[in-house]
Amino acid sequence: MDFSSMVNGDIARFLPYHMSKPLSVIQKDLGVKHLFRLNASESPFGVSKKVRDVLASYEERMAYFPDAHAYELKQKLKSIYGYSVNHITVGADTQELVSLLCRAFLNPDVNVIIPQLSSVNLERSAQLSGARIITTGIMDDWTADLDAVLDSINERTRMVLISNPSNPLGAFNVYTDLEAFMELVPPDVIVVLDEELIDFLGPGYRDLYPLIVAHPNLLVLRSFSHAYGLASLRIGYMLSGEEICGLINVLRDPYNVSQLALDCACAALDDRSFVKRVVHAYDVERNRFRDFCGYYGLTMLNTRTSSVTIDFGTQAERYYNALVQLGIFTRPLSYLGLNTLINISMGRPNVTDYLLSPRAQGSARGRSSKSFLCR
Repeated sequence: MDFSSMVNGDIARFLPYHMSKPLSVIQKDLGVKHLFRLNASESPFGVSKKVRDVLASYEERMAYFPDAHAYELKQKLKSIYGYSVNHITVGADTQELVSLLCRAFLNPDVNVIIPQLSSVNLERSAQLSGARIITTGIMDDWTADLDAVLDSINERTRMVLISNPSNPLGAFNVYTDLEAFMELVPPDVIVVLDEELIDFLGPGYRDLYPLIVAHPNLLVLRSFSHAYGLASLRIGYMLSGEEICGLINVLRDPYNVSQLALDCACAALDDRSFVKRVVHAYDVERNRFRDFCGYYGLTMLNTRTSSVTIDFGTQAERYYNALVQLGIFTRPLSYLGLNTLINISMGRPNVTDYLLSPRAQGSARGRSSKSFLCR
């Protein structure tokens, strides 16, 4: 029996998502004392005390099914940000929500527009649906070219998927540009903005919720994985018009998010000062990388998320491979066609110390040196 011929969309054309070995296995294989995973935008700063209190007292709730309606989390988001609970869908992070949207609205008869350098997860979900993908360009500042998106919309366009900030580069289209963009998007084209990394923008961010109220075809995705430190719990939410919210709630599994994730997300929202401290800590480490690049004549992209992206020129692959042998895993962006760029998720100060240490630098050059970044 050829089961591949029976599946929907383009599922049979793809392999399962590539998963790396467990860190403990990688560390043993490399024979290194320390291993630093600086390629996944994971927070090294843990969780707030309020979240730790939830974790400490959770045992008594283990035997019960989670709240299928995420009532308390929706009420928390309403009280803090003023969102209508009828505009909120809670999911197992942004990946599940994108997957649900693609299952609901995409098929081989329509197309979806995705600007270059958006999240790979967005593209994969769209590809699995069988929809045709139209790739549009970016601006000189790495942000999505919204005019190019508008020019690419045709009668078969069902959806536009944009990471904003882009992941991992962190380029960001501002509110006013998106407001003008939505005025020109046809009302039957769904625009999905993945704001997974939005918490790092701080005061520079203007909430898009008023645009969602004005444009029922605009959706925004948010995550608790990064600044809040809840990546392992897989929880996020979608803001949308009431009709789309209702449709996705029909499609999603009733108990798609654990009660532990729901309770920890509520606790995390109660401790905004923790998030501010985390964002400030990232700002401090980012400035260290910026000073370092400035001293050695390297170019670092001017973005503000949980990682930095540095242009290592023709030596990028060699630097990456040498750092791997020291147990330092970064993210080369050759898979995006950016062969000279390496993205580095920032860690605690001691991790930055180690990454920029004479030992690591000398190893990456292949000989003893004060800096492996010297040309």
